[in-house]
Amino acid sequence: MVIRVFVLILLALSVTSYFIPVKNLIKKDNQTETPLLVFNDSTMYTLTTDSMNRILYAKEVYRFEKRDVMHEGALTLKSYDSKNNYVTDVLYSDVIVKRGDIYKFFKNVRFKRDNFISLNTDELFYNAKEEIATNTLPFNGTYYNNIINGNSLYLDMKSYFMKSNNTHFEIDMKNK
Repeated sequence: MVIRVFVLILLALSVTSYFIPVKNLIKKDNQTETPLLVFNDSTMYTLTTDSMNRILYAKEVYRFEKRDVMHEGALTLKSYDSKNNYVTDVLYSDVIVKRGDIYKFFKNVRFKRDNFISLNTDELFYNAKEEIATNTLPFNGTYYNNIINGNSLYLDMKSYFMKSNNTHFEIDMKNK
């Protein structure tokens, strides 16, 4: 008889506790993401069946679950232009955030293609899959020793197409 009452009490407690909602005890204010891995002076190579087409160097790399954060880094892209000439593009930045195929460059960003184009800005977004670089902030640079300034850069690395808003282009006529 006592065992039967005890079992019924346990059954009643288990049924009532099933319908009571459980509160999440994790405080959202104290959630800071810690890196899974930390690298110093690291170099990452991207290899294809034909060649090595991407080199990423950084002084510090923090590998998180869904992104990589790099400090004082450079991304070197190697490819061929429309005339089948070898072209090297280099993107320098103080902070690089990588999520999948999207690279975000922040603070003191410099883009350089061989000897004829260089651009300076404070942000640049590069999609490695589509090979397109964009930004939303003002930029300045040189194109064959001519000065170029503008806003909202769009640079297609495949077709070598470049456009921007409010562009100011100064041609040096003395060297022509």
